Amino acid sequence: MKKFLLLTICLLPLSLFAQSSFTIRGFGKGFKDGDKIFLSYRQNGQIVDDSTLVNKATFEFKASVNTIVRGYLSRNNNPRYAEELFDSFSIYIEAGEIMLNSADTLSNSIISGTPSNNDYAELLKVLDPIDKQIKKLNDINKELKDTALLNLNKTKLEAAYYDTFPIQFNFIAKHPDSYVSLLTLGSMARSSKFLPQVEQSFTKLSTVLKERPEGKEITRRIIEGRKISIGMPAKDFIQNDINVKPIKLSSYKGRYVLVDFWASWCAPCRAENPNILNLYKQYNSKNFTVLSVSIDVDKTKWLNAIKQDKLPWMQVSDLKKENEAAKLYGVTTIPSNVLIDPDGKIIAKDIKGKDLRDMLASLLDSK
Repeated sequence: MKKFLLLTICLLPLSLFAQSSFTIRGFGKGFKDGDKIFLSYRQNGQIVDDSTLVNKATFEFKASVNTIVRGYLSRNNNPRYAEELFDSFSIYIEAGEIMLNSADTLSNSIISGTPSNNDYAELLKVLDPIDKQIKKLNDINKELKDTALLNLNKTKLEAAYYDTFPIQFNFIAKHPDSYVSLLTLGSMARSSKFLPQVEQSFTKLSTVLKERPEGKEITRRIIEGRKISIGMPAKDFIQNDINVKPIKLSSYKGRYVLVDFWASWCAPCRAENPNILNLYKQYNSKNFTVLSVSIDVDKTKWLNAIKQDKLPWMQVSDLKKENEAAKLYGVTTIPSNVLIDPDGKIIAKDIKGKDLRDMLASLLDSK
């Protein structure tokens, strides 16, 4: 078994305790002798990357941790180098014996053995129907070429993704002391669409979980999310365009303006750009425009992304590590946006895909 310390994956530990041993035992009928299983998790501020070989359809890891952490298993793809993991599975590493059983692939494993992994298995089970639907839609997406069909499929994907939220909120309500609930809620807090429900759900978690680093991060996101709400006047800011000319948000008063926060390195942002571009072309002559705020720090990469995505509207950035406009608007995750009406009032927040298309149609199609 080889161990490598990695500094590139961010998996936050729960807290620091004395060392406790754990064992991970996996069995899969579809595993072949010699298949390499990789395990990654964080400990003492560093990432441990461990590996072992499959023998007689089984594999095993043994080690110690000083806290419960989330880890990742992958088969035959080293996470240090692979662009995509084709067969992987998430686990919760804690003291005890963790068991994985699968009739075929690693990703189809059923996990059990320790309290957090038993909770995780319960969550996976109730999410399974929607997860299968999402996988099917993703597979279809890879084959589609027609823009209209791609947009339709993306709308279905987004709807399926948000269908998981009520299920997860229900799980969290039933497991207020579970570390799985904490990490699940932390992931959901990245979507401002459900931030009020996240805040309500967070209040029901145990005090111990709230005080963990992950709990404090959720608190931060909730506080930041309160900075901007629908109906309030847009907060003015000034940032330089690509030619270092100062651009003021308030100069767009009298028009509908979508303030879009993005970055060259943000794959979901780049994926949303074609949708925004189509809307810009459709409604720019009807009193609508876009003001993109990049949180890039590398101007060359920023400019290259604008050119590659063929974005014709105003682009601004302060090229700081923490963009001042993004801080002003409480942006904690990108892509993020606000839609401002001609009077300078915020009328929508983090609106994308079909929702954005429908709203602009209702506002501007009659003009």
